[in-house]
Amino acid sequence: MSQKKSKTLRLIYPQWQGGINPNYATGSEVLSLILPKGGSQTEVLEVPVEKDFSKEGVVENGIYEESTLINQIKCAYNILQTKNPDKVITLGGDCSISQPAFDYLHGKYPEKTCIIWLDAHPDISSPEIGWKNEHAMVLGNLLGDGAKNFANIVKNKFKYDQIMYGGLIKDKLLPHEEKYIQEKKIKYATPKELKENSDAIINWMKENGFKHALIHLDLDVLTPKLFRSLLCNEPNLPTPDYAIGSMELKDIVRIIVDISKQAELVGFSIAEYMPWDIINMRKEFSKVDIFKD
Repeated sequence: MSQKKSKTLRLIYPQWQGGINPNYATGSEVLSLILPKGGSQTEVLEVPVEKDFSKEGVVENGIYEESTLINQIKCAYNILQTKNPDKVITLGGDCSISQPAFDYLHGKYPEKTCIIWLDAHPDISSPEIGWKNEHAMVLGNLLGDGAKNFANIVKNKFKYDQIMYGGLIKDKLLPHEEKYIQEKKIKYATPKELKENSDAIINWMKENGFKHALIHLDLDVLTPKLFRSLLCNEPNLPTPDYAIGSMELKDIVRIIVDISKQAELVGFSIAEYMPWDIINMRKEFSKVDIFKD
């Protein structure tokens, strides 16, 4: 008998309110066009997202557009529960797009499942320290911390020893981030440790016997010198002072392939793609009347 093929859901999720930047929505749209297409078992759906970019957003419970974000997250949950896929590819959007799929997949694969968070930043902040960008809290939500109203939605919370960071810029961690990672004993590998091979991550997976893997790829883990479509490369702006990634795309892909050999990759999110030429071309040509007819 032939083995049943896994059903994969490709979830286009142009959520931007978590990063308070409408350009994240364009990034999701472009990713859905340029990434390799799936096979016959892949279904493509889009999470409905509020796109009135001219509307003035409100801060609720310390979070920008909290109600809107929660409604959109619940829509994503409903899609996942209705379709019941075996694997999920989520195309964002800001980093908050990983919460629904990772929570859903943890419920489907409750044993021996890990998250590898490929990101220059840890995403474990909270509104209590003054943050209002929910995308910086998403991993905290999945751990039961982060933003209370978002963490309360999570049905299948992760434990700290199920998480490992890859590409984290340790010397740029904020005090509350460094304290959290140390106190919770969350593992991490720096860009330098992952430059030549993926051993730091793979050995951790082997030691813990993980059978299923979820990968969150925030593209800002990449060096802006070689990968231009990043927030920090917005044209005509000075270099920002927050942590900037230093990894190369080929190394990230090598890590993903190596993880896939060690465990079944059932969840994969790509977030924070900023195709500046496309964004600016769309913005400028929207001023031309012929495109409005």
